[in-house]
Amino acid sequence: MFKDGGPVGADGERMRGGDLAKVACVRQVSEEVVVVFLRRPCRMNRVSLSLVLCCGVVGLMCATSEAQTIYPSKDGTLVDGGSYGIFDGSADHADWYFNESSYEGSITLTQDVEYRVVWEYDVSGVTLEPPVSATLTFEIRGASLFPLSDVAVHVYSYPADLLETLDDFHAGPTELQGVAIVEPYQESRVYTVNVGGPVNEALTSGGDAVAFRFQVDPNTTQDANQAFMDVLEAEPTTKPALTVTDFVPPPGDFNGDGYVDLSDYVKLNECLKGPGLTVEQACATFDFDDDSDVDLQDYAAFTAFFTGP
Repeated sequence: MFKDGGPVGADGERMRGGDLAKVACVRQVSEEVVVVFLRRPCRMNRVSLSLVLCCGVVGLMCATSEAQTIYPSKDGTLVDGGSYGIFDGSADHADWYFNESSYEGSITLTQDVEYRVVWEYDVSGVTLEPPVSATLTFEIRGASLFPLSDVAVHVYSYPADLLETLDDFHAGPTELQGVAIVEPYQESRVYTVNVGGPVNEALTSGGDAVAFRFQVDPNTTQDANQAFMDVLEAEPTTKPALTVTDFVPPPGDFNGDGYVDLSDYVKLNECLKGPGLTVEQACATFDFDDDSDVDLQDYAAFTAFFTGP
């Protein structure tokens, strides 16, 4: 709402000075209501719940900087074993062009053959300053060839060189970024994985490239596993999209890595002093109800954001 010609804060008073510097955008909801969105992360508490919901919806529309979407510059499907060679952990053949032919887009692991799909991105054109938030969005469908059980498709990052070589099949070191569970006969489904770690590393190190490999969980005990990515070279937007935006850590993310995990839980326990005991500024991320302390109410709120190790 507005008061005396300016936006009103949570306390009902007109925002001034430093508070105005936090304004990201102003949206007219109706003739009487104007919502002000702040640059800082939204707090999840009873007083500001409606503001949190608004931030969640409008954040993509009113960001301080526009999101940048990048599609792969190098990609392909690689195969080890089967009719192409010895099943030994190294690629024997590859299809670098997605035109609905051969085995392209297949993510498969059986007792004598494995198919993996790789994607490499040139991030030299990213204009946002790190740290940034980055997600990889893609579609995978189930397969009817081996309808035994759900398939765990692992998304690994690995050192990128923006080249298409058979070495992409096993290049490392790798780091697991996410897992997509794919059901047999499943229609194409959209998945999103947080890849802020490798993207920020590339931007800060000057590497200017990131790479991701899709493969079946190497520790699976199933004899046959298969899923597919239906993409076309003629339609780049069908390929996994790497989206980079301004970084806004989620509530409870003490170390700012984009996750609320065990490392943050350790810090939460250090900051957990109890009701009425003011905590230092470093612990403010755990003060979910904005009452200047970190107590059991804040602990309960933290668990709602906890994503695990």
